[in-house]
Amino acid sequence: MWSAIKASFSSKEMRAAPRVHAVGSVRVDSQTYPLENWSTNGVLINGHDGRLAKGQKFKLSVEVTTEQGLIEFNAEAIVTRVAGDKLAAQFFMIEKHKKKAIMEYFTRATRGR
Repeated sequence: MWSAIKASFSSKEMRAAPRVHAVGSVRVDSQTYPLENWSTNGVLINGHDGRLAKGQKFKLSVEVTTEQGLIEFNAEAIVTRVAGDKLAAQFFMIEKHKKKAIMEYFTRATRGR
């Protein structure tokens, strides 16, 4: 019975914010990483080399190329997951006007999902 319940939840998106595939990059200190996907809450990057650990807070610069143009912003984040060369991080500090622009982008990008 529990496996049936678990299976019913695992097939659905359980994230608080939908993720969108991205063409872009994330800069941490002097290192630039390719951006795999992102959401209003955070990023998933490729090529992580072990410099950051789960639970670590850090500053980053994000650049994403969208159909509407380039979105650039600085943020503070915390590492939520490291798996191989992938790193997931959740934003906890973004300038208010940048957060508004990001929210507007995701409203358009995820419409109809």
